[in-house]
Amino acid sequence: MSTRSNRSWLPRLSTGLWYGYLVLIIAFLMTPLLSLIIASFDSGQTFSLPFEFTLEWYRNAVTSTSVQSAVDSTIRISVPVTILSTVIGTAGAIAYTRYSFRGREYFKIVALLPIFFPLILLGLGMSMWASVTGLGYGIVPAIIGETVWISPIVMFVVSISALGVDPNIEEAARDLGADTLTIYKDVLLPLIANGIVSGAIFAFVLSWNNYYIVSYLKGSEITITTWIHGRMTQGFTPVVPALASLIFYASLLLLLVAIVMEVRSER
Repeated sequence: MSTRSNRSWLPRLSTGLWYGYLVLIIAFLMTPLLSLIIASFDSGQTFSLPFEFTLEWYRNAVTSTSVQSAVDSTIRISVPVTILSTVIGTAGAIAYTRYSFRGREYFKIVALLPIFFPLILLGLGMSMWASVTGLGYGIVPAIIGETVWISPIVMFVVSISALGVDPNIEEAARDLGADTLTIYKDVLLPLIANGIVSGAIFAFVLSWNNYYIVSYLKGSEITITTWIHGRMTQGFTPVVPALASLIFYASLLLLLVAIVMEVRSER
């Protein structure tokens, strides 16, 4: 009787340990972000106890002219990067998932290679390339540099959606007389639209939060991430955690939208 009773607790103990493990992992991952958010609401110049709630640092971040200038530069980079990365990544995803050609697997490996390259070295290489070719530094080189890194990520995201579309649907449309343009416009692209939008959102978030590549190529332009780095190295201000928290809130919202659309595209 006692042995049977002990065995009945084993599944509950196992489940409890599993959820405890998950809570510890989540706490480990979220502690730095939570610390940043808590510090952004503290009235002190540096985070310390006792905690006194304030929204002053958020107000200073929103009204700061240097922050507004950094936001403007970041938008002028992120929007073109999002458009270019989405177009290039979607074209690459369609080429890989809808066509058979020699070297198809090598194409995938080479296309995805920038994702696995250390960003600081990728930025250094692009900086040397911009110098050698005479392109120089500024908004345009930063757009090109980020597009090289982000396009493969968009290709990966869109490929997931494209692989979920039955090729027989396109064959059926072709048998009914649809030409290639019609198949793309009326069949394939609408079916992978959620994946394309998800890829675009990922591209914007990655471009917005990028530091290493843009710091090498931006020239005299100041973006959000380089502004934060400058404040951290030249004199800390509580506006930094407030601005970083605002970026986190916006990025989290966009990523949730992307995840929801990606899940919907897989159904």
